[in-house]
Amino acid sequence: KGVAHKVNMNFSTQLLPITWLWTSHLLYVIALGWAIWEAPWYHLKDSEDTHVLLGSGVILWSIWHQSAGVTAGMEFHLLLVTTITLMFGWPFAIIMVSLAQLGLTIEGQAEWATFSLNTWCNGIIPIGVSYGIYWLAYTWLPRHLFIYIYIIAFAGGALAMLASRLVGLWILLGSEAYNWTNLGDEPMFILVMLFPEAFTNGLLITVLVAYCPQWVSSFSDKHYLQGK
Repeated sequence: KGVAHKVNMNFSTQLLPITWLWTSHLLYVIALGWAIWEAPWYHLKDSEDTHVLLGSGVILWSIWHQSAGVTAGMEFHLLLVTTITLMFGWPFAIIMVSLAQLGLTIEGQAEWATFSLNTWCNGIIPIGVSYGIYWLAYTWLPRHLFIYIYIIAFAGGALAMLASRLVGLWILLGSEAYNWTNLGDEPMFILVMLFPEAFTNGLLITVLVAYCPQWVSSFSDKHYLQGK
């Protein structure tokens, strides 16, 4: 239980086979390289965009410090990656969660050997879910403000958290680090975290599109407001 109060889904080398860790490193390098290649770096020529990006990264890093849980590897905290993804797009979101996890690892709140796996579960997987929901809603649903807030931001935040936790749970069970008996009631806490994650992302996006829509790259007045 000594690592129980570290970063959410903070996998330990004592819990996982070395092959799982090396596989996660390889997949992470591919994902990060793709993100760096696809990121719209020209936005950083604008000082306001740069300041918003850096400020959001600091907020993300500070939020990820807050965690709770009683079972090693099954700690929880707000992810907020849905908001980050909608604001900056998936490439910058992957880069930002990588830097947030890097900061926590440097501080000693996570192990270097599990950096990639932690980044996958805390960031890249929920980013993929968030962007996937945005793309599906943008493509198949009416482009309306309420669709954007309640489906893309609110429901997207909940589903991103759910996917992140279920993958982490699958890894812990699949690697035989735990079985259902060892975990006790911890998996039920996943359901408890869905509403706070959904509410926080929905609230943040609502405030941003109302007062600073230029900070949300996935939002457009033309698509979601005009003529509605």
